[in-house]
Amino acid sequence: MLFRLLLFTWLLVFGLIVPPGHGLAASKTFAGKRIIFEEDVRSWTSKEATDELLSRIKTAGFNAFGPIVWHGRGATWPSAYAEWDSWLNAQPKQDYDPLKYLIDRAHEMGIEVHPWFTLTLREGEFLPQFAPSGTPEGAFDVHMPEFRHRMANLVAEVVSRYDVDGINLDYVRAIGLCTSDFCQADYRKRFDRNLLLDTAQFKLTFGRVPALVEYQKSDVTAMVQEISERVRAIKPNIVISADVVPFYESTDEGQKSIDWVNEGLVDVLCRMAYYRDINIKLTDKIRGLLKNPNALTVVISNVSTSDEMLTSKSFYSRDGKWFADTINMIQQRWPQTGVGVYEYKWLSDEQIAAVKAGPFKPLAPPSGLGVK
Repeated sequence: MLFRLLLFTWLLVFGLIVPPGHGLAASKTFAGKRIIFEEDVRSWTSKEATDELLSRIKTAGFNAFGPIVWHGRGATWPSAYAEWDSWLNAQPKQDYDPLKYLIDRAHEMGIEVHPWFTLTLREGEFLPQFAPSGTPEGAFDVHMPEFRHRMANLVAEVVSRYDVDGINLDYVRAIGLCTSDFCQADYRKRFDRNLLLDTAQFKLTFGRVPALVEYQKSDVTAMVQEISERVRAIKPNIVISADVVPFYESTDEGQKSIDWVNEGLVDVLCRMAYYRDINIKLTDKIRGLLKNPNALTVVISNVSTSDEMLTSKSFYSRDGKWFADTINMIQQRWPQTGVGVYEYKWLSDEQIAAVKAGPFKPLAPPSGLGVK
């Protein structure tokens, strides 16, 4: 019996078997997950690119992948609710479903897949009916129930059609204040106040207009709630994560992520910690406000930020030692939270070698394990 247990553990660690439900999704946190995200749809929407990507992240030691499937310009799967992503117009799609191929191949390799949706982000002139004049630039209008329904339909379509292990929600915010005719009428109906006057006061008082703060918060939360309810009706144990910046979001964004996780609308908050130095004090402060502190996962950036470009003319992959040391610190300090990395596009061979030799180093098989 002990021999079988040791054998099972060794095979599980090395990804040679995949437990029911693909392992860690039922834990409702990111405990044990090493997830890397990718924002470029072209990195995984051909068979050749998918095979290369999965091979590299498997080699590095990642066991979960978050592909961008919706970036505010179309779908990366054959959808009943939106046309194809415009970035994929030139790519053959007949008799080929890129998302299904990715998920099937990933699961064969013991890698979870958490499709990533940028909810309110809008690119170009896409879906103009959800961005009337007066909507914040580069945004869909989160106050429109029809828009929230469309996003819930898109996410639910992916969850119902594909064997996903979780979903990741990004741009879970209003992106600014809306002044469209729809918003003005809607605000007057709900609060009996003038939206334009309140918007002017909001800007003068740095957000001290309770009705307008509530307007932003209530509709962003309504979007999260509708998606959560639709998704959980299909797969009750699926992990829902949200990309957030607690204590840094402004009141016009309507993002109340700590409430979302404490009230069970989402399971994991992915704290976007993209600077080189991780703010440990802030991370512990956020954890202290959560019913389950381990619901907070730190997502680091393996690519330079704009403030690091003072001595460089372009973005660059951060060095492997920093990468491995930072991941090791997160795993040591908050061992039950998992770790996230943004993004695959900048995953260098140096970074892969560093984590393979450090925090993602495979465990040695139990001694005395042999074939009898």
